[in-house]
Amino acid sequence: MMAIMRKTEAGQQALQAREGGTKLPVRLRTLLLQVDGQKNSEQLVQLAVSLGSPAETVDKLLELGLIEPLPGSVVEPPAPPAPSQREIAAAAMATVAVTIKPAAPTPPLAAPPVVSTAPVVAQTTAPVAPPATAAVDDTQLEDIPVSSKLPEHLRPVAALMRQLVEKHLGLKAMLLKRRISHCDDEKELRLALVALREALAKASNNAQADAILQEVYTHLPMIGLNRAKTF
Repeated sequence: MMAIMRKTEAGQQALQAREGGTKLPVRLRTLLLQVDGQKNSEQLVQLAVSLGSPAETVDKLLELGLIEPLPGSVVEPPAPPAPSQREIAAAAMATVAVTIKPAAPTPPLAAPPVVSTAPVVAQTTAPVAPPATAAVDDTQLEDIPVSSKLPEHLRPVAALMRQLVEKHLGLKAMLLKRRISHCDDEKELRLALVALREALAKASNNAQADAILQEVYTHLPMIGLNRAKTF
């Protein structure tokens, strides 16, 4: 059973609480920002895993009362259709055909082996060369995950940046995606963010690029970077 999720009033207030009070952990806040009243629970679980969070993060948001199912959005799996009379009859005929299938004829007895009286000459078997290993193209290598050297609170941000590359730039931005994966500190991740914004701006425009990166800016503001010069 799946249901479309939306933020509760408590969830909205938790996102607005920046100073004082109880602040949400980064992983919970990142996933809560993705709850838009359009994604179902299964999609949110997959999104949580792609951002480096456990699948139980969605259950945690439900437990805290920060999200809730959208009324009337619960989807039950459809019941399998009942077989028609024609299908039942065809299955019965197939069973009868298998039952009355004639037995295979008994093969003739093989002749006894002829024993040779010639002396046995030892044969040397040439060693079999191992099969050649096909060269592996770089494009077939498994995707590189986020660097383990990157501070833990920045790993969901890097995962989100990689997701935006896949969604808006596709395979042509594989090098940019790998650059994000190789970031070991906040400085390198900020420089990768500059490169990502530049690529998005070339694909559309500056305003659209900033709109796409709005959530990334929430966790990694463009502070100390000369945006006017770069873009």
